[in-house]
Order: sequence, then structure tokens, then C-alpha cells
Amino acid sequence: MRPSTSVYERVLGPRFGDLDPRLTDYFGALPPGTEGVGHGTFAAAGLRRRGLWPVFAVLARLHILFPEYERDVAFTVVNTGDAQGALRGIRSFHLRDRTRTMQDMMAARGDRIVDRIGRGGLLEATFRLDVEDGGLRMTSEHLALRIGRLRFPLPRFATVTVDEAWRDSRQHVDVRVRMPLLGDVFAYAGSFTYATRATRTTPH
Repeated sequence: MRPSTSVYERVLGPRFGDLDPRLTDYFGALPPGTEGVGHGTFAAAGLRRRGLWPVFAVLARLHILFPEYERDVAFTVVNTGDAQGALRGIRSFHLRDRTRTMQDMMAARGDRIVDRIGRGGLLEATFRLDVEDGGLRMTSEHLALRIGRLRFPLPRFATVTVDEAWRDSRQHVDVRVRMPLLGDVFAYAGSFTYATRATRTTPH
């Protein structure tokens, strides 16, 4: 039996019904005892501006972003819910020489999603959600640094957009990190299939 609503449903409200019905398994609530798993390929993924390599190498250690850039990158996403209604995601990018991981935890706050990104949720981004032609667009509005219980607002040095849509019998995603004057500094785009499975537990 499904929980009543997902973070996306709580934020979108009646607009959730405007999404393409084939996206609702991804954006709807996970049934108890399950996790959502997606597999696919990105046509390209990674850092577009090599001058930012040192910064993104640090971000990679924090599981936020990464400094490599490659084409035809296989990836996996695993989504899990928790008792407080948050949604946790782990995205694995299988590069030629290593696997890079990005992780986050989303929660609903009024009509916005607050996303705690990276190991320990160090970076916080607030997203506005819009439904466009049956797909979902997420646009970042505010950034903050979180250290323990302390929150430090950051200047808007970058904007993140996430576009999810259904076409050609697959779910497509396009993620871009844009900086003033530099344009897209980090991006990935591709398609994947998605299904739920029983939650895997780690043996003690």
C-alpha cells in the first residue's frame, strides 16, 4: 500500500495530475518496503569547463558533482523514502576508469522542494516545480551551506535546472548547472527505465 503522497505530490498539489501518467511511478510515493531503481545511459555527462576542475574534484569527494566529462555513460539511480516523507537518491555514473556517486535528500517545504545535496547534506538547494507539456521542470532558486544545525545562505553563483519527460517509450532527464558568463558548466542528459523492487538490506 502506497503512502499518501510523495514530496512531488505535496509540492505540486493538483498540478501533479498534469504530469504524463507514465511518469507517476517515478514521481509518486514509493510503496512501503520498496525502492525505485533506474538504469540507463547518458549521451554525455560531466564538467564542461576544465578551468573549474580543482573545485569539482573537491565536490566529487563530497558526492555533489564530479570533474570528469565523458560520452555514453551508463548510470544507475536508486530512490528510497523514509518515515518523515523525505526522498533519498543515489546516482552512480559508471565512467571508464571509476564510478562517481551523487547523493541527495529531498523534502517538501510549502510549495518548494528543499534538496540537501552531497555527503551529510552539505549543500542545500531550494527548487521551484513547473509542469510543462506533461513533463516536470525543477529550477533552483536559493542555495545555502549546511553545517550541522547551522545554515549559511550563499549568493546565487549558479542555477540548476532538471527536466524530466517521457518520449520514445523511455523517461528522459536533462540536468544543467549554469553560472553567469560561463553558461553550462556541468550537465548530463539521457534516458532510462525505472521500476520498484523490495528494499535491499545490508547484513549486520
